[in-house]
Amino acid sequence: MELKNAVAICLISFFSATLVVLIARALDIQAASRLEPQLTRIADQLEAIRKHGGIASPSGGSEASDTIADGLIVYYFHSNIRCPTCRAIESQSHEVVQTDFDSLVKKGDITWKVLNYEQVDGQDLAKKFEVQMPVVVIVRMQAGEIEDWRRLDKVWALVNDKPAFAKYVRDAIEQMRTPSKTPDSSAPSANAPQIPLPSPDIPVP
Repeated sequence: MELKNAVAICLISFFSATLVVLIARALDIQAASRLEPQLTRIADQLEAIRKHGGIASPSGGSEASDTIADGLIVYYFHSNIRCPTCRAIESQSHEVVQTDFDSLVKKGDITWKVLNYEQVDGQDLAKKFEVQMPVVVIVRMQAGEIEDWRRLDKVWALVNDKPAFAKYVRDAIEQMRTPSKTPDSSAPSANAPQIPLPSPDIPVP
């Protein structure tokens, strides 16, 4: 009799455990089905941001993949920490490139790139351009090599004056496109002494 009771208890325990597992799996499937549309939307948004230069390509990227044979590359370098002022510099610079040089962007003569100078993909170029804090750098490419470059340090001083900011970036791009023009002495280039930048440790509003 005790043996029968023991077997009955074992069977009941087995079926109870099986039922719990089945319910748990059903709940997992339901949860996954609810999350799937949200995850899909997030993936689409991240891909759109990456295509616009906000996130490095998952392939790991390299300096070669960020260059063009001939023309200008307008880089925006940022750090791991993104303050409102840094984001304003990026968005206003990008707007100038997309609005004032739309036809050249479409032709591939001007390219907009965003790099994190604290990450591997951006460290080499940041060192070359002496980037110490978020800033815009315009690079002129010739036959796949860097012919000249200019770091636009004044973006920090002009970021709250949008028209002056846009003119500064626009004029710098025009000057880099036509090297025969007299360069803006306030914009450091590869052949000019570099102006010390404020410490990136100082909080920016």
